[in-house]
Amino acid sequence: VDTDFDAAPIGSCETRRTYSGRSLPNLLHLILTDPATGFPEEHWSDLRTAIAAAAERSAAALDASDTIMLEVIGNVFYRGRGAFMVGRALRRPNDSSPVPIAFCLRHEQKRGIDFDAVLLGETDLAILFSFTRAYFRVDTACPYELVRSLRDLLPEKRLVDLYNAIGYHRHGKTEFYRDFMRHLRSSEDCFVAAEGTRGMVMLVFTLPSYDVVFKLIKDRFDYPKESTRAEVMRRYRLVFEHDRAGRLVEAHEFEHLRIAQDRFEPALLEELLGAAPSIVRREGGDVVIGHAYVERRIRPLNLFLLETDESAASAAARDYGQAMKDLAASNIFPGDLLTKNFGVTRRGRVVFYDYDELTFLTDCNFRDMPKATTPEQEMASEPWFSVRENDVFPEEFPTFLALPGVSRQALFTEHADLFCADFWRTMQQRLRAGEIPALYPYPAARRLPQTN
Repeated sequence: VDTDFDAAPIGSCETRRTYSGRSLPNLLHLILTDPATGFPEEHWSDLRTAIAAAAERSAAALDASDTIMLEVIGNVFYRGRGAFMVGRALRRPNDSSPVPIAFCLRHEQKRGIDFDAVLLGETDLAILFSFTRAYFRVDTACPYELVRSLRDLLPEKRLVDLYNAIGYHRHGKTEFYRDFMRHLRSSEDCFVAAEGTRGMVMLVFTLPSYDVVFKLIKDRFDYPKESTRAEVMRRYRLVFEHDRAGRLVEAHEFEHLRIAQDRFEPALLEELLGAAPSIVRREGGDVVIGHAYVERRIRPLNLFLLETDESAASAAARDYGQAMKDLAASNIFPGDLLTKNFGVTRRGRVVFYDYDELTFLTDCNFRDMPKATTPEQEMASEPWFSVRENDVFPEEFPTFLALPGVSRQALFTEHADLFCADFWRTMQQRLRAGEIPALYPYPAARRLPQTN
C-alpha cells in the first residue's frame, strides 16, 4: 500500500467568493472595493473610468450578455508593485467551461491604486503564474485549498508549479518528488544527456518522458571557465532570491537523490561518475546524487532557431533581445549571451537558464571599444588594451551571437541599442538612482487606458 498520498487537511476553509445578480460594471466595482478582498474606493485612482473600460473589454471577450457570475479567490496575490485578484467568469448556470480571469492592479508613487489590466483565458493566467517569475506574496491559512482553486483555473499547471508560485517552496519540492517517483514507477525510459551544447560547468541530463532537466556541477570546469562550485551555487541562490523578471527559469535544489542504476543510459552514467565523482556514486543497484538542480526542460534557443520557420525564428530573436532588456531592468546581466544558454518555452517566450556567469548589472563595467591607432593594433589577434575581469564590450556582442540570417536581422533591427555601451550604462544609472523600471507580467495590449 502506497502511504505517500495527497491527503487533504482535516480542517478546511473557503477560498472563493462569488458575485452575481448585477451588471458587469457593478460586479467589477463590488469585487474591487469589497472589504473582504479589495480596497476602499477612496484608495483608487479613477476607478470608475477603468471599470468602464474593463467591462467593455471583458464583455467582448466573454459574450458577457449571458455572464451571471464572477467567482474570485479571496486572497490577493502581491508581487513587486502589482497586486492581482484571480478568479473565473461563468457565463451560464453550471458553466462547464468557465473563463479564467485576473484583475491586475498597480500602485505607483504619489497616486492611488490603478486598475491596470484585465487578463482573460488560461494562456494569460499561465504567464502570470509562470515558473520564470518571482514568487507571489499571499496571505493564506489554507495553502492546500488555495492551490487547488488555482489548479481549477490552470489545469495544465502541476501542483509543484502552483505551490512554488505562491512561495511555498517546501510544499513544491515535496510535490515534485512525489510526482517524479510516481512517474519513475510508471515509465521505462532511461535518463540521457539533455539536447543542446554540452556545458563547461554543468552536466545536464533528462528523462525523455518527463519535462525537467537535472543539472550537476562538475568537479572540474572546462577551460576557460575559472569560477568555483561555491560561486556557481551562490549564483543559483541569487536567482532563487531575486526578481526573475519572467526571464529566468526557476531552479530547485535537491540533495541525496537515489535512482535505480538501470534507468541511466550507460554512457551518461559513466560521464556523471567521471566528471562529478564527488557528488555521484553507485550504491547497491542505485545511483546516489549528492547535489542537483532541477529545472523545467525547454527547447534551447540555438536549436529552436534552426528548426522553426522564419516567422517564428524572427519573433524568437526579437524576444531574445527583449529578454536581455528585461533582465537588465531587474539588475541582472547573464554574462554569457550565447543562444545556447537561452531557451524557448512552449508559449514562445525566450528565457535564460545558464547561471554560472550571471551577475548584477551594476557590478559590470560596460566599455566602448578603444580605437586602434596603429596598424599593429588593428591586426592584433589579442586585445592590445587592458581588460579587467568585469569589463564588458557590447560592440563585440554581434561577433559571437550566432543567429541565422533572418533572425539575426530581426534582432539587430529591433534591439540595435543592445550593442552600444550607452544603453547598459544608462540602465545602470537608473538602477543606482533607485529607479525600478516597470516590468509587466502581461502584454501591453492587456492594459487599460489610464487617465493620469
